[in-house]
Amino acid sequence: MTNTMETGRIQYLLKKYLSQNCNSDEKKELNLLINSLQDEDLKAEFRALWTNYSSELTLSEEDSQDILANILSEKKNLNLDQRRTNRRSVYLRAISVAASLLILVSIGIYVRKNKGLNESGAVIAKAVLVSPDKATTYTRTIVLPDGSSVVLHAGSTIDYPRTFGGKTREITLVGEAYFDVKHDSQRPFIIHTGAVKTTVLGTAFDIKAWPDHKNIIVSVTRGKVRVENDKKVLAVLTINQQINYDVQNTTAKQHKVNSDEIVSSWAKQDLDFDGATFESIAQVLSKRYGKDISIGNVQLAKTQIVSSFAGTESLENILDVLCTINSDAQFEEKNNEIIISNKN
Repeated sequence: MTNTMETGRIQYLLKKYLSQNCNSDEKKELNLLINSLQDEDLKAEFRALWTNYSSELTLSEEDSQDILANILSEKKNLNLDQRRTNRRSVYLRAISVAASLLILVSIGIYVRKNKGLNESGAVIAKAVLVSPDKATTYTRTIVLPDGSSVVLHAGSTIDYPRTFGGKTREITLVGEAYFDVKHDSQRPFIIHTGAVKTTVLGTAFDIKAWPDHKNIIVSVTRGKVRVENDKKVLAVLTINQQINYDVQNTTAKQHKVNSDEIVSSWAKQDLDFDGATFESIAQVLSKRYGKDISIGNVQLAKTQIVSSFAGTESLENILDVLCTINSDAQFEEKNNEIIISNKN
């Protein structure tokens, strides 16, 4: 592989790495390519970038400027005699520098989007959007096409169509989730969890159906649901009732429970804020609800707040509470972005 091809490939892979789209094989390839560079100075520069991102996944703008200064300094030190006697080396060096500069530009964009201030001084928390049928390590809230909301436990997935056409609204759940279903008497809402089917018209409830567990558990916090397998109706549940279905023995037991406590025991993950800054809270909410959140200025972003939530609230409800606690703050939504600002 030529030097030109190497730097181009490194540029491509490093951009993928910065956007967190680089798989394990591509990371290995990037590491090998950097080590295979014949230009020792450029190799060191790429190595510096790689080390920074491997250890911290971020690179400050100050650090990137230092690296850029080093590259430019090396370029200026190439004297006229060297350029005349070693044109090919200089040409390859110029290509390498150009690739490095492009990478640094990419880093600058990445840092501004994810860590820093924008030009107006606003602090921005960028949403990381992950498809609901892909598991994550954190709890998140998803709004379905009909307006129903799902609080999805870490490690859980749901699968559903882009629109709910026909006479039913049907989804498949693997793991655990809390559902707050919009009422629609003409179109029942059906959740498939292995051998068990749960049918509702409009209600709120928790379903636990992990693939490695022998039981499927449904707990109702509001309304009424029907739980059945492929042979019969197992139970019709109302508020604070739970059914525990043994998948292997196909038996079911019904209990009286405090459903709110069952849900909040996991749904409130990351939502206990004890002196957390508005900025750090925005980062949690942005990830959980899949919305970009912008805070008007640094002073507001650094404001500390004490509050906690059950985890079943909408993003708007949580922001209402936060802006009530901090009476100088307000929020609005524009172009699918939440903007938090001072009232005056």
